[in-house]
Amino acid sequence: MSRMRLVAFTLLVMSWAVLLPAASPAHAQTADDLFAPSLHDLQVFMNTRDVQQLRDTYQENTYYQADLEWRGMRVRSVAIRSRGFGSRNPVKPGFGIDFDRFAAGQRFLGLQSLVLDNLWQDGSLVRESVTMALFERLGQPAPREAFTRLFINGEYQGIYSLVEAVDPVFLSRAFGDPGGYAFEYHWLNEFHAEYLGRSLGRYKELFEPASHESDSDTTLYLPLHDLFREINAASSSTWRESVERLLDVRGFLTHVAIEAFVSENDGILGNWAMNNFYLYRPSGSTQHRFIPWDRDNAFLAANTSILLRAGDNILMRRLLEHPDLREFYLQALERCAREGGWLEQAIVTRANLIRAAAYADDRKSFPNDRFEADVAFLIQFARSRPGFVAAEVARLRGEL
Repeated sequence: MSRMRLVAFTLLVMSWAVLLPAASPAHAQTADDLFAPSLHDLQVFMNTRDVQQLRDTYQENTYYQADLEWRGMRVRSVAIRSRGFGSRNPVKPGFGIDFDRFAAGQRFLGLQSLVLDNLWQDGSLVRESVTMALFERLGQPAPREAFTRLFINGEYQGIYSLVEAVDPVFLSRAFGDPGGYAFEYHWLNEFHAEYLGRSLGRYKELFEPASHESDSDTTLYLPLHDLFREINAASSSTWRESVERLLDVRGFLTHVAIEAFVSENDGILGNWAMNNFYLYRPSGSTQHRFIPWDRDNAFLAANTSILLRAGDNILMRRLLEHPDLREFYLQALERCAREGGWLEQAIVTRANLIRAAAYADDRKSFPNDRFEADVAFLIQFARSRPGFVAAEVARLRGEL
């Protein structure tokens, strides 16, 4: 080959190397890649009869066997079931995936389980993703999320959110504590942090263990009993000290401040009382902290009070009676208000990322013009909410 031809051939090969995607060996992928801020494709393969049975009995928690594939990585014999509360439906079911139920010890990218949120109740499809990112941005551990186009046996099911499950793997990542205790709160009726009495069964009804499932009721629930007993104890000089021994008070106030800033309608101070959270207790500790969950009802209105329903919750009301804790809460709200620019950009970036997939999703519960209207509403919220919150903080300080 002549020198001229060799040079030309070399340049051609180099141009191909630039244009072609870099090799990405399957074994190099991690959970960080799965939850990276991009639009993924997730393939589920399962018996067609099982698919139909799952839809027909979508209110049940029956597990079915399936295979899952992502970026050429295939994990077999995973367990998949319908999940959700108000969002459960047979058209676009939400899914819970356990990797080790049918294959003991099996993990996928180090994950034990995964949630596929059907985004059924959110016209914008981005409320939860943005809110969870804000929690993390303000130093509050929260499940990671990413968007995916879901296919079952090759058929497009619509756009979903990949949500990191709150389980021992999450506790290890978020807190460095795989042996910690986590409980998912289940709404049964209005609960404002009241003391439920001495029977541990009352706490067991509300708090389902997401770790240590085989531990005794005493080990699991006596600390929860103690927490709510102290929250409701008579006022005394030691009340705050007793509660702080059992609860990360400043973490709780920051959590509530974030929910108040995003005008969350179904959280700690929700319209239906406490809802959508996990309680976490570190191994070897008595101090609990709250973990956010399911933010589809965030961004209700830009002009909601930062103390909306604060007086209804026993814990929140009593904490705000302490001037330094009230000031801490107001400062947490100010931190949120300073994130208005970031918030708008987070909304726009996510909406642009998923727009085409959202338009192609004919299983979602709303038309495409609702998507655009909701995104526009969220952008306006991000622009106006910080000023409203800052003014409310100033007004409340002036009343002290």
